Amino acid sequence: MSQRSVEKLLGRIITDDDFRRSFFPIRSGSFELAATHGLDLTSIERSALSSLRLRSFECLARTLDPRISRSSASEDPVVAGERGY
Repeated sequence: MSQRSVEKLLGRIITDDDFRRSFFPIRSGSFELAATHGLDLTSIERSALSSLRLRSFECLARTLDPRISRSSASEDPVVAGERGY
C-alpha cells in the first residue's frame, strides 16, 4: 500500500538523522534510497514529496525525545538531551 510507504518515509525522515541527511536535498537518488528501505512510491507521491524542505524536518526532529529517534553515531546522547532533542 503506497500511502503506508509515504507515512513510513515521513517517519523515517523525522526520526533518523543519518537517513534525513542522505535524503536531502531531494533528487532522484533520494527516492532510490527510500526504495532500499522498502519504501516504494508512485510518481505522483514522488512529485508531491519533492517539495519537502530539510529545515522543517530538522526543527521537528529536535523536538523529539531522544529515546524515539536515531541520532547520528557522532552525537553524544547526554549532550543531545541537554540541548532538548
